[in-house]
Amino acid sequence: MLSGLIIKKYNLLKKFSLLVAFVVISLSVSAQIGYNYDQFSLGVGISSAKIHGDLNKTYSQAAYAVNLNYHFTPFVTFSGEAQFGRLESGNADSTKAYYGEQSSNKFTTLMFHADVQLGEFINYNDDFSAIPILTKILNGAKNIYIGTGAGVIFNKMDYINRQDYIDPNIVLTGLDKSNELIIPVRIGYEYKIYNGYDEPKIRLNIGYQANYAIGDNMDGFKMGQSNDWFSQITFGIKVGIGGVTSYRKPIHVGAF
Repeated sequence: MLSGLIIKKYNLLKKFSLLVAFVVISLSVSAQIGYNYDQFSLGVGISSAKIHGDLNKTYSQAAYAVNLNYHFTPFVTFSGEAQFGRLESGNADSTKAYYGEQSSNKFTTLMFHADVQLGEFINYNDDFSAIPILTKILNGAKNIYIGTGAGVIFNKMDYINRQDYIDPNIVLTGLDKSNELIIPVRIGYEYKIYNGYDEPKIRLNIGYQANYAIGDNMDGFKMGQSNDWFSQITFGIKVGIGGVTSYRKPIHVGAF
């Protein structure tokens, strides 16, 4: 009876060992399907922001951003982002020597956007041995992205002059504080920096972003036939913070 119990425990231990070995082998095979990457990253950015509103002269100002990102794949990213900065504009005569209406908007935005890179769709890792340059072109192009989303801009005029310089009797209307929905439209390039395991740990971004307001008070003036918007030349960095998973094909090919 004792020997039978020992044999039973031995069989259970053997089955457990086989199960562990199966899991380890399965994970190893899964890791070979595609290179690993972090599903989550934290990022910061800086941009040159310029308003396109109701006044005829605009000034580029710095804006700053912080974002939390979920990488659905290495080439599809969903981001929540906060920005803060300043948007400045004014009316000037032809010599740009005299100014009338002026505004300075100390703004904050909260937005959600999704970006998709070409690498999600193209076969950048194919061996085009007959046309070697094609492999390099596709591999470099895989990091080009486009994106859009939605958000809110919180407008706060820390300086506003609605009185016309030429005719002081003309005083334009607008709000000193307002909230407006915005639609960001994005295009850019992301350069990935890989660690020793070919995992993209750091992502450097340069891009252009247009933010269209569902409203006309971004510059503190409500006039004209079109709504206000502001453009940005953006620079950013994202650092992977975990949630490692595997992609269906190699991410790091050649120089990119």
